[in-house]
Amino acid sequence: MILRDSLRECKRVPFERVPDSVMSMPERTNQEIAVSGPATPTTSSPDPVTPTLASRGKIMMMAIIAGAVITNVYCTQPILPLIAAGLHVDLTTVDLVAAASLLGFSTGLALLLPLGDRFDRRMLVLIQIVLAGMFGLAAAFASGIWALVAASFGLGVVSCVPQQLVPFAAVMSLPRERGRNVGTVVSGIMVGILAGRTVAGVIGAKYGWRAVYGVEAAFMVPVWIAAASLLPRGVPSTDLPYWRLLASLWPLARDNRAIRESMMIQALLWACFNAFWVNLAALLASGPWHLGSAWAGGFGIIGAAGAFAASLGGNATDRIGFRKVIGASIGIVTLAYLLLSGAATSLTLLIAGVIVLDIGVQSGLVSNQTRAFAVDPKAQGRINSLYMTATFFGGAVGATISGWLMTRFGWSGIVAFGIAIGILAAAIHWIGTPRTTAVQARVQTKPD
Repeated sequence: MILRDSLRECKRVPFERVPDSVMSMPERTNQEIAVSGPATPTTSSPDPVTPTLASRGKIMMMAIIAGAVITNVYCTQPILPLIAAGLHVDLTTVDLVAAASLLGFSTGLALLLPLGDRFDRRMLVLIQIVLAGMFGLAAAFASGIWALVAASFGLGVVSCVPQQLVPFAAVMSLPRERGRNVGTVVSGIMVGILAGRTVAGVIGAKYGWRAVYGVEAAFMVPVWIAAASLLPRGVPSTDLPYWRLLASLWPLARDNRAIRESMMIQALLWACFNAFWVNLAALLASGPWHLGSAWAGGFGIIGAAGAFAASLGGNATDRIGFRKVIGASIGIVTLAYLLLSGAATSLTLLIAGVIVLDIGVQSGLVSNQTRAFAVDPKAQGRINSLYMTATFFGGAVGATISGWLMTRFGWSGIVAFGIAIGILAAAIHWIGTPRTTAVQARVQTKPD
């Protein structure tokens, strides 16, 4: 129903040409310039082409496409025991399949996202969706564990499509609607991550693990058709060669404090997110309920409800500014872990903690991302590459450390880790706030 209504709206409301005066990013304040430094000169721009605005229906369809593609990365996690049994390997070896998928995704974020500034982003998206379908088929017919690991890595690399769509939504939005539209696409991504686990678990239990990859590959066909029908031609913002695009990433982060702070804070919040989800199955199995992996997958549905907070966080960022929303997000994540401190004995606190955690993490994801995008409208792909690579690196570190803590200290170790990370994120945010206020005061009181 949602898909049909969105398509109907897409047909009814065409892309609108945006006046040059509207599409220009709002000029950064003296406060932002003083704190972040001048935007790094990153481009030798080709002839400018006026971008287009997307209707609300097209933004919704971007969210659906993003959520559909991201399931390629996370569908593996609930079916790992089935893969181990089918290929006759132990659980330690089969974990390499999930690790390869995530490593491939991180590689795609670092190496493919910058191409969106240099080439037609629409064409990049369409090519990656085709390759995702091919790698999905390769995984479905893998003859052994190493062939599956290789296919999973390739599938992860090309499945960074959702993060190509996020800057697409940003540049196709009015400044006053940018946070809301970015939040909508991010909500689609998070629903795909959380609900995709549940769907993959059901398909795997009924038809086997190969069917999961087969369904994923077949699903890329309608996804490609939707993307080809809805996405306009992307407008390159630079003519830099690929190697210089990659070389420009470091100066972009070095010279802009807003990007660095957004990267650090969201990496910490994502560490909290992964620390919970990676250890949830162990908690349910060892707690008083003795529940299996199917229940752990079912919690993805509960988490998906909280994932819609990304859209709300985007709206709030448009209304009250990113700094207040980021601060609130950090507080909400820390509150979630206070609730989760009782999750070992109370199913009610566990459910409440899941919802609150996802609200905080998703709101922070959008507000930090919106803040980073505002630094340089001509470097959206590279900014997103920096931002998402840092985010998923933080998640990988959180998963690794929390796994050791769970083995050594049990659930109390996970809770202590989450609270400590929340405090650290708050400290980074707080350190930035007084400096910003002081600089602004000096600028405002400086004589003409």
